[in-house]
This record gives sequence, C-alpha cells and structure tokens, in this order.
Amino acid sequence: MYIGAFSQKLIRGGSSLCAGEQDYVHKRKQLVLEALHRLEIDCSEDSVPHIALLPSGGGQRAAVALLGSLHQMEKEALLGTLLYLGGVSGSTWSMASLYNDPEWSSNIDRALSKLGGPGVELEQATAWLVERAKEEDFSMTDLWGVLTSFLVFLQMDLRRLSEEADRSASNPYPVYCAIEQSCKWFEVTPHEAGFPELGLFIHTSLLGSKFESGQLLEKKLEMDMVKLQGTDVLFLCSVSLVLCFKNFLCRLFCFLKAICPYLSLLDWKMCSTDPDFLLPSFPPVSFLTKDILPLLLKWEWGTTNSFLYKYQDSPIPACLKSQQQLHLVDAGLLINVAYPSFLGTRREMDLIITLEYSAGNMFETLTLAKEYAAAVKKPFPEIHADILEDRVWPKDCYVFEGQGDAPSIVYMPLFNQQNCRGLFCAEFTTFQRPFNQQKINFLLETAKSNIQRNRDVLLREMKKAALSRQRKKGWR
Repeated sequence: MYIGAFSQKLIRGGSSLCAGEQDYVHKRKQLVLEALHRLEIDCSEDSVPHIALLPSGGGQRAAVALLGSLHQMEKEALLGTLLYLGGVSGSTWSMASLYNDPEWSSNIDRALSKLGGPGVELEQATAWLVERAKEEDFSMTDLWGVLTSFLVFLQMDLRRLSEEADRSASNPYPVYCAIEQSCKWFEVTPHEAGFPELGLFIHTSLLGSKFESGQLLEKKLEMDMVKLQGTDVLFLCSVSLVLCFKNFLCRLFCFLKAICPYLSLLDWKMCSTDPDFLLPSFPPVSFLTKDILPLLLKWEWGTTNSFLYKYQDSPIPACLKSQQQLHLVDAGLLINVAYPSFLGTRREMDLIITLEYSAGNMFETLTLAKEYAAAVKKPFPEIHADILEDRVWPKDCYVFEGQGDAPSIVYMPLFNQQNCRGLFCAEFTTFQRPFNQQKINFLLETAKSNIQRNRDVLLREMKKAALSRQRKKGWR
C-alpha cells in the first residue's frame, strides 16, 4: 500500500500535490506526450499541457452520457491526451465503474458492454446494508449507495479507492469530489482525501478512521465504492425522491414496530406462500425497525469520522475542529462541476474540457464557478454577459479563453441547438425511474455526436494549451 508523504505525519498540510499523485502524473505525461504527437501536436517532454476532462453531475443522465463522450473521444484519438478526469455526482458513478478496469481507457467498448452491470442479488445488497448498520457512522448515504447500486447500476463495487494507488498510468488520474455540509470542498483520489481549500489531507485508506488532535486513535476500514458512490449521488434528487415517501415509510415502520413482538423472528420470505415471492436472507423486520427507521428519522448524510477533530497545527473553521464526524454530501449542491479541484497552481491546468450534463440553466455552473474562483482568489476565464443569454438555447460548444494563469475552458452542453432545438429534453429529467435501453442508447449517441462534431475545436484548443505550457515554462 502506498503511504508516501504520510509515513511521517498522518495529516499532510500544504498546497502541493502528494508524492503519489506527482509520480502518477509524471508517468501519465509520457503517455499524453505520445498521444499528442500522434495528433501532430508539437510539444516536448517538459511542456506537456495539463488537460482535464470535467463532466458535470446529473444523475443517471450524466453517468450514461459520460460513457458516450469517452467512447467517442477514444475513437477520435483524444482520450489519451487527458491528464485528469474529475467528477461530481452522477458522473462519478461511471468513473467508479470504469476504474474497476485498470486498462479501461484502451478498451472503452468493454466498459460500454458492461453498462447496466451483471445484476445484484437482493441477498447481497441487504447483507451489505446489515453489515454497514453495525457501524457508528451508518447514515442515509449507505442506504442510498446500496439502492443506487441495486436499482440503477446493477453492480456492487466493493473495491477501496486506495487500491488503485499503485496502478500504472494508463488512465487519466481520477479525482472524486464532494462537499462537507459546511460547504467546504472535499476531494478523494487513490492517494489522499481532504480539503484543498484548507490544504489538509490524509491518506485515502485512513478516511473514516478515528483521529484526535492529529493523532490516529483507531484505524477503521476504508469506505468501499458503494458508499463512495452514495456520497456522490445527486443529493437533491435523492432527497426529493425519499422525502416523497418518508412519511409513508415512517408510518409503515411504526406499524411494524408495534407488531414487532409477533414478527421480529420472521423473515420477509415467510410473509407469502407464493414460491416466486420468496426472498431468502431478506433482513428481518427487527432490522428495519431498529436500524432503518431511526436512520430515516435522523436524516443524516455522508457520516464519516473527521481527521480534523481537535486539530491544532493549522487554522481551520471552528465547526470542523469541534466535530468528531464529517458529513460528506453531493458536490452538486455547491458547484455541479469539479472546478474547485482544478483551479490555481496546485494542478496547474492549461485546458479544462467541461461536459455539461446538467438540467436547467446551462451556464449556472460556470457562473457559480467564477464566483467561487473570485472568492478564493484563483484565476478563471472571463464569461461575457452576451453568452449567458444562450442559457435556455445553448450552442453545442463554447470556448472561454484563459488569460495569464487561468485555464481555458471548452464548454459542451449535452442538449443544444444541434440536437434538441435548444430545449432540455423532458424525457431525461433527473427525477424519474432508471432509464430503459432506448433512452440509454439515445443518450450515448447524443454524447458521441457532440464530441464528433467538435473534434476540430478540441484539437485547436489542445494545440493552444501546448503553446501556453511552453510559454509558462519559458517564463520560469
């Protein structure tokens, strides 16, 4: 297991990247350089442009569309130019699935063939939930993570993200983003997890362990990808959907609790004589009334032990210092694209390719990101007011030129004038049942066509990014 900079001090402070990410990025640049040369983009080994693909959130719509976009980028020989892939909300669902394969970027067809997963047995899902309920940080995130895995993606990914730390650099470096409920940006990579604004991180394998005053008190098992995906679900969607049924569920569970003396020893499989209805190993009613009902009533999300509890070595908000637990929720509540992790000098981005899969105002995320950048004093490209007038009827591609240290942004709305008459397609709203195969195919093809139409724009901006990196190197 990679420990790197954390071998001497468990909490790492500073604005630089950890040694593990630096090493991965260095190796990845060798592959990016080869990909750029195949596209006849001239650059040297020490001036490889830093290019990140940042897909937005958007529930299953974003998860499916991202696979289509990546598939077409591979066909256009563009995928190999990416140094980073950073996601929030629904886009992280696909990321988690993709990175289950250490070589996914060289065979995206295989990833597409797995869309929908092999299916999850009810026994497996409930067994996972029963085990999680034994932990003191059991929260709504666990429930939502397993429901998403069971109902939407049809696969239970039990990997730990830190297991990817020692992989080869054949894929873009992944960055998963969330926010702490105090609205502090939080990121998790194979090497470390923490607050980029505060410059405080721990090794990813220690996320969830008990700390006090910077000292490790108890090592806990790192969260698996099921819970991590639960953290990154479209929180607004999950809250809205669950709220619709919360009162009904609470009344149902109260009824079950009242009759629990008669049912607590029975499994649900005994509630029907129909053989097709039997559900072996479904949890007993006592589990539902003692564990799930209190969870619904408590309504707490993203609970995990805080590594900053009583931390003294760096100034941090009092709310983080005094809390024994963090509450990590969907980053889409703040900004629906992972811009905060890629602004400034920490990762030194030259070009950000934003795949906008959101619903509603197509430029809301950009506006929020610009406001965020101004608040934390990080450079961001200028967004002209006349472009914002396209928010309901956007084009399929915009370029926002970066000046100085600001990265350029290629901004690509999924639904646009080219494919949806500029109106968000009502059939693909976030608040609905899992998509059928027809809808999945439409999203895949729509996302592919957006990349295909704008290949020349992407190539042009990649060339400009290479020149920008060369100039920056010349100034130093």
